[in-house]
Amino acid sequence: MKKHIFIIKYLYRDAANYKLYKESIIKNPNNWDLKTFKKWFKLQLIDQLWFNPLDFGLPKPQFPNYNPELDHDWCEFIGLKEKK
Repeated sequence: MKKHIFIIKYLYRDAANYKLYKESIIKNPNNWDLKTFKKWFKLQLIDQLWFNPLDFGLPKPQFPNYNPELDHDWCEFIGLKEKK
C-alpha cells in the first residue's frame, strides 16, 4: 500500500505584519489520500483559515523578538501537497 506523506505550507505574521513562510511534513496516521486529508484538515481550521501548528506537531515559525503580549500562535493555512 502506498504511504501518503503530505507537506503543509503555512504563514506566520507577527504583530508588525512581518511574515515567515514555512513548509513542513504533517503527520497522516490514517494514511488518507490528499483529498480526504485536506477535507479533514480544513474542518480543523479556525475561521476556515487559521490554526496553531503546535496542535499538529508542527514547528511554529517565529521571529527572535517574539512578544507574547502582541504576537500570537496562529498561522495561516496556505495549502497541502503530496510529497513525491
